[in-house]
Amino acid sequence: MMMHRLLLEEKIMGINALLIFTSLTVVLAVLARFGGELLSLGNIGFEVIYPFMTTIAVGEWGRTRSDTNFDIIAAQSNSLFKWVAIRFWTVFLTGSLFAFISMAIVLFIRSEMAIWEMALIYLPPAFFLSTLCALCGISFSGEHIATLISGVLWILSMLARSLLRIPAVEYVYLFIRYAGDINGIWLMNKIVLTVLGFGLWTVIYLLCRKRVFVE
Repeated sequence: MMMHRLLLEEKIMGINALLIFTSLTVVLAVLARFGGELLSLGNIGFEVIYPFMTTIAVGEWGRTRSDTNFDIIAAQSNSLFKWVAIRFWTVFLTGSLFAFISMAIVLFIRSEMAIWEMALIYLPPAFFLSTLCALCGISFSGEHIATLISGVLWILSMLARSLLRIPAVEYVYLFIRYAGDINGIWLMNKIVLTVLGFGLWTVIYLLCRKRVFVE
């Protein structure tokens, strides 16, 4: 039953997301081959770029409140949260699958870092940003609002590297490895981001249960 639902959501998602992720994988493969040794592709590719693209995919192809059939689904579904979660995980896992394929390609071409390390620097920021996007998606009925909010946070994080001088900011900074990780706390940073992501899912659950949304 669950697999059937996932396949149905995959069909609803369509081919556009797959084409974009495929194109990104090809671009990373080209950069891995011709980007030169000074390019830290593991950090920028899987801590910065792929989390952003996965988040965009969740916002644009994992729509919930802005779905034209939302009112019907909300009225007939026994568990609105389950529907939101399945739609989210369908898109998120699709993006992550392409991310792991890209990691394997980069590892084969450059041997820059272990694949488990690339996975660890990818999953927490991708999970946090995508969950924030899912939260905004169930909260607001307007199209692209969830993508806009998550995208703005991504941009602000890129521009706010100087804030790392402030104590404790490095524990919640989205791109700590890309920023240099001077104090060597990137693992703790990823744990904190993951915990915050699950905290956002608690908010999503409560919103779905109480049916409290923003117009």
